[in-house]
Amino acid sequence: MSAQGLPAHILALFTPRPPPQHLPPQVAKQPVKLTGCAEYVEFFSTEKPPKREHWESPLERKARRHREKAATHKEALKKMIDKYDPHKDSNASGDPFKTLFVARISYDTTEKKLKREFEVFGSIKKVRMIYDQKGKPRGYAFIEYEHERDLKNAYKQGDGKKIDGRRVMVDVERGRTVEGWLPRRLGGGRGPGRQGKPSKKKKKKMIEQKDEKRDRDRERDRERDRGGDRDRGKEREREKEREKEKDRGGDRDNKKRDRSRSRDRDRKKSRRDD
Repeated sequence: MSAQGLPAHILALFTPRPPPQHLPPQVAKQPVKLTGCAEYVEFFSTEKPPKREHWESPLERKARRHREKAATHKEALKKMIDKYDPHKDSNASGDPFKTLFVARISYDTTEKKLKREFEVFGSIKKVRMIYDQKGKPRGYAFIEYEHERDLKNAYKQGDGKKIDGRRVMVDVERGRTVEGWLPRRLGGGRGPGRQGKPSKKKKKKMIEQKDEKRDRDRERDRERDRGGDRDRGKEREREKEREKEKDRGGDRDNKKRDRSRSRDRDRKKSRRDD
């Protein structure tokens, strides 16, 4: 069959490929001769090597900076504690036993609004909101009442009161009433303070721990149930064995009675014959 009359793109499929490229034969390289270094020992220096410079890893550097920062903060805090004296504070005026401390206040709350909310517990003498150096509220205030009984009512009933969408925390003034009391900025305060929401990792870990505890409790319950079933089975077997022993003992008693009766009969017969 001839390929004449076929189109050019079909004929191109049958054309022979070019011959492979001729490459010279690969020559094996001579291996490099390796010798020892004993002949070069005399050229080595006899001096002591320099001291090794300590390399600080990023984690070590971070920990060192954290320690230095904590140490400087502790020193500054110690100086501030030595200078701290609430009785000599010019801003802290009024009777400390009639003064209420209100914290966690919304930044939008004004002194008028705070006074209006806490006037329900008694007549107020003075309200002092604390501001920073830039004039922004710090989120806490001091309220001085006319009478000490009003302070006690506000202390008992005002804790958790919702003002401008935030629940406030109330307490008595402890700076001038409790000896050795330190504010939170000096490492004191009352408790750990506000607890933030746990992160996603912590939430996931807490859920896993709860699931593990639940599985352990279920396994314990199952083991107890299995142990109870086993005990019940053992008790049933013991009862059956006791019943069998009773039956055997009854059969033995009956046999003994039959034997004694037969002996009595034999004796009576022997007597009659005599």
